[in-house]
Amino acid sequence: MKRDGHTHTGFCLHGSGEETEDFIRKAIEKGFEVYSITEHLPYPSDFLEAIPYSQEMKDSLKLKGGDFGCYIKEIERLKKKYGDKIRLLVGAEIDFLPDHLDYTRQMLKEYGPYLEDSLLSVHFIRGDGVWRAVDESPADFEDGLISFYSTYDEVQLEYYRTVKEALLCDLGPYKPKRISHLTLCNKFQLLFNPQRTVGERVERAVLDILEHMRCHGYSLDANVSGLYKTYCREVYPSPWIIGLAVRMGIPLVYGSDSHATKDVGRSYEIYEALAKSFSAGSSSFFVPDRIK
Repeated sequence: MKRDGHTHTGFCLHGSGEETEDFIRKAIEKGFEVYSITEHLPYPSDFLEAIPYSQEMKDSLKLKGGDFGCYIKEIERLKKKYGDKIRLLVGAEIDFLPDHLDYTRQMLKEYGPYLEDSLLSVHFIRGDGVWRAVDESPADFEDGLISFYSTYDEVQLEYYRTVKEALLCDLGPYKPKRISHLTLCNKFQLLFNPQRTVGERVERAVLDILEHMRCHGYSLDANVSGLYKTYCREVYPSPWIIGLAVRMGIPLVYGSDSHATKDVGRSYEIYEALAKSFSAGSSSFFVPDRIK
């Protein structure tokens, strides 16, 4: 079954601004049978006020209209309109915010009954006294995280520690059971770790996360958006992690992470080749030249 499990919509203010319906039409055109619409759950206002970024950046993290209920109603309307052509699932990408767990629990209590397919994400980790994004810009990554943790590996370890914290946290019965872009902390790896080396402690941290996911029935977002990031150039998570997940029996779900209609279904064939390669016992995978 051709499925996209990670997509965004016209409600996303850091997306292209195209209508949600245009994304769905493109998915139908590309032959997808199941299309999960997983818009970002709105961040709490006090979190946005506290993070050390421009007002423009903070505004881009908000939901168009500011009402998550309106988003759900719109997707339900589109499900009825296109139900004979594609199976649409209404969902959310939910950020793990350790200082705002009551907010997340309350939002999940209110909207969880309507969510059919959601993701748990980590975009922010503890930095120089405040929460810093791991994916904002190379300069921000260096100034806010590497300068604080001293090395690239230490930043990664804090990121994976936060992911493990998210896995262990009780967010209630509607907590997502799929981890999104597990190696988002690699977005700028070609600048700060050009050889893509994996330290022993980092490897152990990842193995610990995967083992917890295996034991507790989590699936993994095989997110191709990293292929299109200038300083990443590989899927999230890294192929070696996908190989481990396959061997451990952790389900993979393709995710385009589309924020524009041109992104819908991108590199699906690479995801298929990667999954089949490891399922067949291969220990390596190379990205085609057209992506390099």
